[in-house]
This record gives sequence, structure tokens and C-alpha cells, in this order.
Amino acid sequence: MQKWLMKFDVKRFVNEYWDLAILLLIVYIGFYIRSIYVPDIVADYDPWWYYRHSVTVLKYWFNMPKWDILSFYPPGRPYEVHLGVEYTLAIFYKIISNFVKMTFMQFFIIAPAIISGLSAIPAYIATRYLTKSKIAGLFSAFFAVLAPSFIGYSVAGYMDSKAFVVFYSFLAIFSLMFAMKRKDWIGYLTAIIVNLLFIYTWSGGGWYPLIAFLFFIPAVLIFRIFEDIIHNRSLKVNFKPLIEEAKSLVIPFLIIIITINVITQIWLKENILNSILAALGFAGFAPTLLVNISVAELQSINIFSLEGFQRVAGSVGFLPTVLTLFGLPVLILFKIWRKEKIAFEEIFLFLFALVTFYMILHGVRFALIFSVATSLSAGYVIGNFYNYLKSYKNQFLIAIFFGIILFYSLDLFSKAYVFGEQYSRGYGIDENWRNALDWLKQHGNTTTLVATWWDPGHIIAGYTGLKVHADGAHCGPGVCIPYDHNIRIQDMGRIFSTSNEEEAYNILKKYTYLTKEQCDEIKKKYDDMIYDNILKEDPCKTNITKIYFIASNDLIGKYYWLTYFGTGTGRQYVVLPLTGRDNQGNLVYGNGILTLAFKDDKIIPILNIPSQGIFNMVVRKLVFVYQGNQLTFDYSNATNKIDGLVFSDGSTAIYMDPQTANSMFTRLYFFNGEGLKYFKLVYSNPEVKIFEVDF
Repeated sequence: MQKWLMKFDVKRFVNEYWDLAILLLIVYIGFYIRSIYVPDIVADYDPWWYYRHSVTVLKYWFNMPKWDILSFYPPGRPYEVHLGVEYTLAIFYKIISNFVKMTFMQFFIIAPAIISGLSAIPAYIATRYLTKSKIAGLFSAFFAVLAPSFIGYSVAGYMDSKAFVVFYSFLAIFSLMFAMKRKDWIGYLTAIIVNLLFIYTWSGGGWYPLIAFLFFIPAVLIFRIFEDIIHNRSLKVNFKPLIEEAKSLVIPFLIIIITINVITQIWLKENILNSILAALGFAGFAPTLLVNISVAELQSINIFSLEGFQRVAGSVGFLPTVLTLFGLPVLILFKIWRKEKIAFEEIFLFLFALVTFYMILHGVRFALIFSVATSLSAGYVIGNFYNYLKSYKNQFLIAIFFGIILFYSLDLFSKAYVFGEQYSRGYGIDENWRNALDWLKQHGNTTTLVATWWDPGHIIAGYTGLKVHADGAHCGPGVCIPYDHNIRIQDMGRIFSTSNEEEAYNILKKYTYLTKEQCDEIKKKYDDMIYDNILKEDPCKTNITKIYFIASNDLIGKYYWLTYFGTGTGRQYVVLPLTGRDNQGNLVYGNGILTLAFKDDKIIPILNIPSQGIFNMVVRKLVFVYQGNQLTFDYSNATNKIDGLVFSDGSTAIYMDPQTANSMFTRLYFFNGEGLKYFKLVYSNPEVKIFEVDF
């Protein structure tokens, strides 16, 4: 041992492996940024889906139930087959729990921070492999873990597929490049295994690196023709080297993609075409779920406007965005000018960045994939420009170049820290919701159905173990029978927005049973798999004896979409914060839009919207909450009046048009179901109100 230590060359070791020390630091930074605040319970909506299914994996392992009876009941839905996230978490928990005493929930909560930090490793490997530059690899790893869009989906407590998506994105791209260059069974096997794991982990989306390469190969040939014309300054193209290069790319790719498709068709009953069709749906070129219209992350943005560009740059980082969109094209043009052959990985990175940037037109959700492209491209640009500057042996230019890079990198780190703290504290389930969920868990059983807008479905099923009417794991036509997501979202929107209690009651009642014809249709498609569920029930023998219906304050802001899906016309509550008092001491809301004037023993709501021709008009009805009591004022006899209702607790005033004021949601949430025949208030707190529907 002593002799080995004497022979150990510290200087050589540091020179060869300094990058690994920095890489480990980046891994830790990625973890630390996401674990500034660690909640004591799983956060937000989607993570509860993954938690519930991970717990099921821990219980059943490789004998998983085939029917998910808690989701989209009645009758439930086929169990998700893409369980890469769940099996990975279950396996690592079993290993870690042998050394560290912790519950699965504790492990699940911290897991996204760990996986996100580890994503720096495949980012480093991919970029270093492409550039042969340690510096390029380190910058890619740094940019990857600090992308704000990535942090937003991977803080402690928020465990869904996103952390794995980023990890496998880098690994899959590396594996394909690795296979293309090696052209042997080691390369092919690596690419096949990695991409199969990605597909198994991310339903539908795990195919995207293969789809990218599918379109990239013909693009390389087109680019080579263009490159040949520029270099030779002639329209005469030599196709022989193009054909040779095409063969060198096509043959390895065909081996990989055909093998993967055969395996997935047998194993998961899917192929690359399914993913392409799904992608076209998200891009608006094919039918998609109705609910996607209302998903904020899928709203179109103009990426070519200054505001749109700033929003995108804010999602992935200003420096990686600029280096990708401007630095990479400059690098390629510079190489063309020097008559250097553009490497096929440079063409891939350019097209990958271009396509993912364009994808953001269809929603900022795609910024996560764009962050992968920018991390790779930005590291690649830095590594190449550093090599060029080094060849000129100009230390001053190198110092300026890295000074700028380090300045904006520190700025990214600073913003990432702020994002990490904000996001980690913003996803938690607050005390009011937890108390409501505890009440449901205590009072519900296997014959209970919980119904509300689809958003909290995952939380309700995961936390309480009760059946839910709908959730965020959208179940499209032909999958959920007889009521798919489109039907359920329209039904629920109608229940909340109608003023007819009988109509709302009858819509809910149809979810307490299935007709013989409906059961026959379900069995025809799914046969005996419907009986393989955790409750060992026959879903066709629906035994719902109780429906708990939830009206919660988050639906005030979402009410536009409830009415849009329920009636075809979006309406909304006009929420006005208290902004001060006028000279007479009257309460002023929304900077003068609404004034609550005190006169004698009355409070008069006065509306002013000059742009709509509304001047000092008295709103017909006001409900003012004072010391827990609702004081009602009716001004139907006022001469200068506008129909509607103002509901105020002093700090906030909410204006409702007549249709909104008479809606079931208003009657349930704001007036506790007073005067309703079928909806009985059984639990209430400042955010959540639960009604038992009387059948």
C-alpha cells in the first residue's frame, strides 16, 4: 500500500480527472436547488398518480393488476403499462431502505431532486462524446440541471416523469450517436436497451429521440448537397460520398429501430407510428382530447415576438438559448466558410434545436425538451469556440470569452436558486385540502365515488384510496368506456355551470350504475381483465351508494373552462382585490372598477367600467360577509342598475353576471347549497366544501 501511495502521481490524477470533481459538484447543485425546501407529503396533482402506482408496484411487483378501478369510475380503466418510473423508484427504494431507514413516501418526495441532479451525468457524457471536450460536457451538465423549466417539474415532492424524461433524453441521444459511430453489436445493444427503457418510462413521448433521428437522416443528405455546392461553388454534386454516408447512417438506424419496434409491439402493443400520431395531435394536426384546450402549458405562444422569446429564454436560461439559436448557426456558417466538413452531430443538434424551438409554438410544456436541446447545443458551441480560440493562442480572447460565459452562468445559477425555492414551496397541499382529504378518507369506502373537476382526481385517489369520477391521466375515446374524458369533462362542466339542480343531479346519477348494454361493450373490449383490480370487484356490478361532490375555491379561477365545456360559452368570476378607500371611506376594488359605498345601514355596490359604457351603475344584488354572517342587499328597484351579484368578504369583491350567479357552483361554494334538494353540505372549510348527493 505504501509503495502504491509513493508511486501515485497526484498531479497526473488531477490533470486527468479534474472534470469528475466538477461534475460531482454540478450533480450536488442540481440536487440542492431542488431540495431547499422538502415537504412532508407528496405535492401537487400528477405526482400522486405516480405515488399511487409506485405503491402498487411495491405490493404486487411483477403481478400488477390489469384494471385501475379507482380512476374514471365507473367502470375504471386499463392499468397503465408504461411503468418505468414506478419500477425504478420501487427497486431503488428496496435497495436504499436496506441502508437508510425511511418510508417510501419520504424516499418518493426526495427522489426527483436526486434523479435531476444525476441527469448531469448523461448530459456530460453525451456532450463530451460528441465534442471530445471536458469543458463542453461540464457546461452542458450545468445548463441541464439548472434549466428553470426542468426545476419547475422536479423539486422535492414533485415526482412525475419529467426528471426521468431529461435523464433518458441525454442518455438516448448519446446511445444513438454511440451506435451510429461504432456500428457494432455493443453500440446497437446500448441504443436498443436505453431507448426501450425510455419508451417504457415515458408513455408516447419516449419515442422522440428515435423520431428525431428518423427525420434527421434525410436532412443530413440534403445538408450535404447544400454543403457540396457551397464548397465547390458549383451545382454539380458528387453523389457517391453522399450515398456512402447515407448507408453508414441508415443501416445502423434500421437495425435499432426495427428491433425496438418488434419488441414494443409484442411487449407494449405499440410502435413508433402511435407516438408520431400522438405528437401530431399535440401539434394540432390530428384530433386530440377536448381537455387539452384548457391546459395552460399547451396554449400557443408567439416565439418570434420579443415577449415570446423572453418567455422561452426564461424557461431554459438566457445563455443556453442564445448560444443555441445564434451561436450554433454561427459555428456552422464559420465552418462552411473555412470549408470544413460539418459533422453529422452538428447537423443533428441544429435540427433538434430548431424543431424543439418550433414545438413551443404549441405550448410552453415543450420547453422541457427544448432545454435538453439547448444544453447539448450550448455545451457543444462553447467547446468548439474554445478549441478555435485556443488554436489562435490568444489568451486575451479566451479570457473575455469565458468571462462572458461565466457571468451568464452565475446569473443562471442565481435565478435557478430563486426558482427552486419558489417552486418547492408552491406545490404543496395546504392544510385545508389535507383536512378535507382526511375527512373523505374517514367517511368514504369502496362504495363511495368522489366527483369534482378533474384536476385533483390524482390526489383524491392517491391520498384517500377512493374511486374518482375523473383525473389528470386523460382517458380518450375508445379507451374509457362508456364515458371517456371528453364526456366526463363536459358533464362535470355542465353540473357546475347549470342553474338547474335536477339536471345536475341526473348527470351525476348516471355514474352510479352501468346498463347491461354498457357492460357488454366493456367486456367485449377488455374481457376478463376488468376483474383483475385491487378491490377484486366486478366493475359491471357497480355498487356506488354514496357520491361526495366537491366545490373548491380553485374553481373560481377555472370557472371559464367549466362553463366553456359545460355550455359552450365561457364565463368567469370577476375577482377584484381591495385597492383602498375613497375620501368618504368607501371600499374601492380593482382601482375604481367597483365601490362598496356605505349609506345609513346599507352597503351599495357601484360599478364603473367606462370602456363598456358603464358609469356609476348599482349592481342588483350584494352579499357581504361580516363576522361569518352573510348580509344580503337587494337593489332591484334602483333606477340606474345592472343585473348581477357582488359577493365580498371585505378584502376581495367578486362580480358575477346573472348566469354565473345562478350556477350550481355559485350556489354550492358561495351559499353552501342553501335551498338545494339533493346536495347536502357535510364538510366545509375556507377552501373546500364537500356535499353528499342524496340518491
